[in-house]
Amino acid sequence: MTWHVQFTPPGGEAEIARCPSPERAIEKACGLIDAGCDVFGIGTGPLSDSIDRVQIQRIYRMWKVAQPK
Repeated sequence: MTWHVQFTPPGGEAEIARCPSPERAIEKACGLIDAGCDVFGIGTGPLSDSIDRVQIQRIYRMWKVAQPK
């Protein structure tokens, strides 16, 4: 099943990245946030059916803490 990450790069227009697994989608989303992008959706199926911004920020905070220093 393909997962999607919906984001807007700084100064750009909304884009979609496709990932082969939920783990890769979350890694992609967290990397995009680190790069200054606004990530506003992660999910499968219809683009309207996705993890929302609040949940994404919670995931990102956990991911950031787990990163090697």
